Amino acid sequence: MFQLLDAFAGHDTFFFCYDADTTRRLERAYLIPNMARNPLEFLKNLGRAFRVFRKERPDLVVSTGAEIAIPLILVSKLFRIPSIYVECGAQVTTPSFTGRIMYWLADRFYVQWPELREVYGPRARFEGSLIDEDKWAGTSP
Repeated sequence: MFQLLDAFAGHDTFFFCYDADTTRRLERAYLIPNMARNPLEFLKNLGRAFRVFRKERPDLVVSTGAEIAIPLILVSKLFRIPSIYVECGAQVTTPSFTGRIMYWLADRFYVQWPELREVYGPRARFEGSLIDEDKWAGTSP
């Protein structure tokens, strides 16, 4: 998420994300508990997203992964807000649980690894990685 901040410089940005040490330092963040795959928490997060979207009136929703993307994108559909999903998981060749759902829900779907284009299908786009591949060239994992 922090690697994408420069892309939104100059825009009125807010964050709807899990409450964690890394996210608490974000300005204008709506921090929520992790829902994992709990149906009750999923419904609560749908309600939270609905209330936040009514207040903030976003004109674009960008999600970078995790299960919170599902209720966010569903609410964005309700409000007719365009959505972008960036599959940022560490899976290089295996689609994530959330990615498999977001592939069909998000208006635009980007993958972090070129290998995932073929695994997901024709809607998946790869336009570069957030990881600086040159930095890791010549090093062993």
